[in-house]
Amino acid sequence: MKRFFWLLILINLGLLAYFNIGYILPGKPEIKLTEINPDKIKVLSQSEIDAIPKKQTSLPLISTPTLEAETKTSCFEWGAFSDASLANAQKVLARMNLQSTTKEQSSEQPKRYWVYRAPLKTTAEAQKKAVELKALGVQDLFVVQEEKWKNAISFGIFEDEQLAAKLVKELQAKGVKNVEKILRTNGKGHHNLALTSLSENDITELKKLKPDFPAAELKEVSCN
Repeated sequence: MKRFFWLLILINLGLLAYFNIGYILPGKPEIKLTEINPDKIKVLSQSEIDAIPKKQTSLPLISTPTLEAETKTSCFEWGAFSDASLANAQKVLARMNLQSTTKEQSSEQPKRYWVYRAPLKTTAEAQKKAVELKALGVQDLFVVQEEKWKNAISFGIFEDEQLAAKLVKELQAKGVKNVEKILRTNGKGHHNLALTSLSENDITELKKLKPDFPAAELKEVSCN
């Protein structure tokens, strides 16, 4: 009988604890949701959106030092000139504001052979003849303006005499008449002009002077 009595007491205590467990054990903290007030919601315009500070997401650019281009000094020689033509060449360079140094050729300088047509009486006749020769297929020529050979037609100057002789035969085969080959320079008593820091325009202008100085060549050389 006593056992039954204590069993009932235990059952009642168990039921009491079960239905009041919320008061006995600590409960989970309640999270209070923020109330949303529809009347306080505002739609932003595009200008207002653009004005919002944006978070920097890209890495800053790292500037690298710019290397300055190295200045290259080029050296040239223009020649050869006889004693008479040297002064004229120097006057031309003075008009172009170009500084030059005169270098006298030694006797070891090569000879040069000139292939040309004898001077005509007037420049108009020489120009007309040049047009006729180009019609025959001769493109490499010019009318000489140098005083001594004015209005002659030049076809080329060679260090190799055999090349000069070969050109004479080729021109004659095309129908060119009165072609001659002579020794233009003998390697003695001639001069070169040394120049530095020529611009592309300077080089172009000097090459245009070929009719005035047929024996002169402009070439790049090593700077000593």
